Amino acid sequence: MTQTFETIVIGGGVGGAGAAMRAVAHGQSVAVIEQRDWGGTTVTRGSTPKKVLLAGVEAHRAFAQQNGPVPPVDWSRLATHRDAVVGQTQERFKQRFQTNGVTTFEGHAEFVNDQQVRVNGELLTAKNFVIATGARPREVAIPGGQLIQHSGSFFRSHQLPQRITILGAGVIAFAIAGIASEAGATVTLIQHNHVALRGFDGQLVQTLLASLAKHNVHMIFDDEISRLAQAPTELEVTTQQGVHWSTDVVYAALGRLANVEDLNLKAAGVAVTPHGIRVNEYLQTSNPQIYAVGDCAVTGTPNLANYAIYQGKYVGDALSAPQAFPIAYPLQASAVFSLPRLAQVGASVTAARQDSVHYALKTVDLSQWLTYQRNYDTDAKLLLVINRQSGEVVGAEAISYQADTVINQLALLIQQHVTPEALHDTFFAYPSSAADLYGIWT
Repeated sequence: MTQTFETIVIGGGVGGAGAAMRAVAHGQSVAVIEQRDWGGTTVTRGSTPKKVLLAGVEAHRAFAQQNGPVPPVDWSRLATHRDAVVGQTQERFKQRFQTNGVTTFEGHAEFVNDQQVRVNGELLTAKNFVIATGARPREVAIPGGQLIQHSGSFFRSHQLPQRITILGAGVIAFAIAGIASEAGATVTLIQHNHVALRGFDGQLVQTLLASLAKHNVHMIFDDEISRLAQAPTELEVTTQQGVHWSTDVVYAALGRLANVEDLNLKAAGVAVTPHGIRVNEYLQTSNPQIYAVGDCAVTGTPNLANYAIYQGKYVGDALSAPQAFPIAYPLQASAVFSLPRLAQVGASVTAARQDSVHYALKTVDLSQWLTYQRNYDTDAKLLLVINRQSGEVVGAEAISYQADTVINQLALLIQQHVTPEALHDTFFAYPSSAADLYGIWT
């Protein structure tokens, strides 16, 4: 006997959850199929464990800055807390579906045709489908590549390796570097070109690199790992430039590939590119009754959880009433959760430096402001991107231990076109970081 639903969501991560919860809120009968982990990569091997580990090492550094030498980070205790938080979050994810009337299935989904999927030998039928299967780490094809672990392995590790090598120089690589170095490891990052944290201002990136270098993080540019060999108690790394060193573990943070190969999408009439599922501006695939969201879809947006959630909600609404307008995204904000943090919103500083006709840059040295000085945040700095014609701030980038906080505050001001006069008519708790906005937004 076949079970029938109005909508079936394949993937129980944050993007799939956004679609399922909106669709069921509109009165649809909805099923969600998850093959591996409720909450997906974000909850299991990404942001959730990362934030728990980051909280531990940030507390360690803050205490040391205020009080001098402190005992090392207790990684085992921190990992136990992380596992508890991840487990609880996964369980809440599944319970939220069930509490709101979403039917859940655990197993691998495969299309039989454009109206049916098979899960654990059972056929499920639906009018609409949402594919939210996410992505997996990219493999490294070198001799000894099987010895390389994926970045998610670090965020779930129960023992901290003392010597860590990271392939890549993106946001995940720098999160691992910040956490591991504060916990006592020596870290080496290797990048194939001379660009770290593409899209962020080069000067602020250099400040971050200098800060990390003081805590046993070493950066190798314009080189790649060419061979990895197992020695009795360690791994031996060799690069294309002939550099050698020993390490305890190698983590790859080199991007991700869409999880789409084993869904039998051809049977459903869904076109796939080398980068994932092709979708239109309404997030419909080549079969208009089948949508794709998140990392498995080619949307032209960053592969970040907030985009997947936003896309899922958009599709969840579209399943009940066709959307009159294509998906349009709010002001983009992003952050690098290293030590210290980098964050940006809106028009980029890099673009402003290249277009001085239309944009001006304002630098705000925050290191002597009370919010930052009291926390020994000596590198704290904010760059504002100003539209020369309107005089409005249209972008910002910051480096500090709470860069994400000030950027989120500025995102609200930019998005809502808040004037300095309107801001000064708003009371913030003093001396909180929000009160600093009075001095910034002038």
